[in-house]
Amino acid sequence: MQGRLIILGLDGLSPDVLDRLLVAGELPGFARLRDQGCYRQLGTTNPPQSPVAWCTVVTGRNPGKHGIYDFIRRQPDSYLPDLSLTRQENGKPRCARETPAFWDYAAELGVPVTVVNCPVTFPPDAVNGRMLSGMGTPDLLGTEGTFAFYTTAPESVTADTGGEVHVVTEAHGRLDLNVYGPNRASLTGKTERLSVPLTVEVAPGRDGAAFAVGAEHFCLAPGQWSSWVEVTFGLGPFRAMHGITRFYLAELKPAVKLYMSPISMDPRKPWLPVSYPKTYARDRCEKIGVFSTRGMPYDTWGLNEGRLPEDAFLQQADSVLETSKRLLRDELAATGTGVLFVYFEYPDIIQHLYWRFVDPEHPAHEPGATARLAGMVDECYRRMDAVVGETLDAMRPTDTLLVLSDHGFTTFRRAMHVNALLRRAGLLVLRDSVAGGGGGPLFRDVDWTRTRAYALGFGGIYLNLEGREPQGIVKPGAEAEALLSALTEALGRLTDPATGGRVVHRVYRGADIFRGPNANRAPDLYLGLERGYGVSWQTALGATPSELLEDNARKWSGTHLIDPELVPGVLFCSRPVAGGSPTLYDIAPTVLRWMGMDDARLAKEDLDGAPLF
Repeated sequence: MQGRLIILGLDGLSPDVLDRLLVAGELPGFARLRDQGCYRQLGTTNPPQSPVAWCTVVTGRNPGKHGIYDFIRRQPDSYLPDLSLTRQENGKPRCARETPAFWDYAAELGVPVTVVNCPVTFPPDAVNGRMLSGMGTPDLLGTEGTFAFYTTAPESVTADTGGEVHVVTEAHGRLDLNVYGPNRASLTGKTERLSVPLTVEVAPGRDGAAFAVGAEHFCLAPGQWSSWVEVTFGLGPFRAMHGITRFYLAELKPAVKLYMSPISMDPRKPWLPVSYPKTYARDRCEKIGVFSTRGMPYDTWGLNEGRLPEDAFLQQADSVLETSKRLLRDELAATGTGVLFVYFEYPDIIQHLYWRFVDPEHPAHEPGATARLAGMVDECYRRMDAVVGETLDAMRPTDTLLVLSDHGFTTFRRAMHVNALLRRAGLLVLRDSVAGGGGGPLFRDVDWTRTRAYALGFGGIYLNLEGREPQGIVKPGAEAEALLSALTEALGRLTDPATGGRVVHRVYRGADIFRGPNANRAPDLYLGLERGYGVSWQTALGATPSELLEDNARKWSGTHLIDPELVPGVLFCSRPVAGGSPTLYDIAPTVLRWMGMDDARLAKEDLDGAPLF
């Protein structure tokens, strides 16, 4: 081991876009890194989802070993969906990853490590160095990010996803509101919602407003974001939950419309640990300023649900990106030796939301969009290129730089309701009391005594297996095998009536792609969809709409949740690597080799990849 191994995780960079911009000469940083070392496409995981992929990056193991199969998992004692990014053990959160990551070997090998914002690192591990938690870190409500929206226009209320809408009243230019925090049990045993008063005084000309939240006072004009605002929820003598949020004043006339970002745990005094050591997050604030601790810090649902305009979202995204860049700069200056891993979610988020401007055939395409919006996907690659260039400039002669993405990207034009397909095939049955239409989320309308298969998450299909599911009716063995074969054949033949094209690129047996001690919790089948298709949000949460396919008119218009063969990632390195077809499985073995682990020890660790050095 010499110098530093610097790893930049740039989520979602696609060779399709990157190659085009490289040829056009628009990515000088990537070109410089390629010419100094190498550039390869990088095989992703199956499924190619970020938590699955990044767990494989840092462990070198497949999902059957590390235990993360999807954003959504099923609870083993019920059919209910649950987020896969964290676990609870004796009432306390624990990391959902079931196998060691490369940093777990650092103390043994005598190598310091710094890990910044890597997915599935909440709560943070006690590493030989420093760690700031990433994707999976909840907001103060315990969710992945619940925004609030206050409006005096009741017609604005819809069934929002990811947010709470409050219809409020203005009296003589004043609004008396509340910022709502988490629930807690009162002394009487009843559950009550913690809250903090929020007052808004609208200026006589309605060109601005004055805000008061606890001890915080600030003013905003329409179209303006606040700075970080502290909110403190009292829990009794000497106990409080400290959060931070930002407000966006969308408009004051004809109605008041006020957006509040999900409340992050304050990194200076978090309710739950967000860094190791505990002082690390606070120390970063002293150097770079206060920042969000949410594992998914971008206000995507605010934009997707029409609560934030495009410009406001992009301002918020820019601020999150700037925080990531400051964290990287700070660690490049502070880290003397060892491994430095810094994760950027920015390119994944921008492509999810702005692919509609890239694809003229997308249902949400806007041909008359501004040049800024139409060019956001390319621009985010140029911004990542600047990060790469800045990192190269900060390198020392003995340093090695690895830059990788976990998957590529493509368009998401049509949404598939997998449970609707299973219902049409007679494999998922709704209760007789359901009068027409479809079934609601969380499988609330499913008759399990007659259901043989169900879909959950973004591609998984499970048999209602006897002895495994709470009300299983499919017998293991020959009956289950025959059902899986029939489903595989039927899904492979599925075509879209709107286009005549195939919907499913390939159907995978869970036993073939999930191998290890945790494979028993994995789906029985997994769908590798064709380009242009995605599993619907309704399917992910256990709903059964009446239709099979529908246009995706959402701003969430790009995807990577398709067949992994169609969305490889990218790998750049400042030195040559072995082999012509590297995969995500090879990254952790490569890091361990760099850290000094010998071949005999590597063989004992049951890794699914091989060192590239």
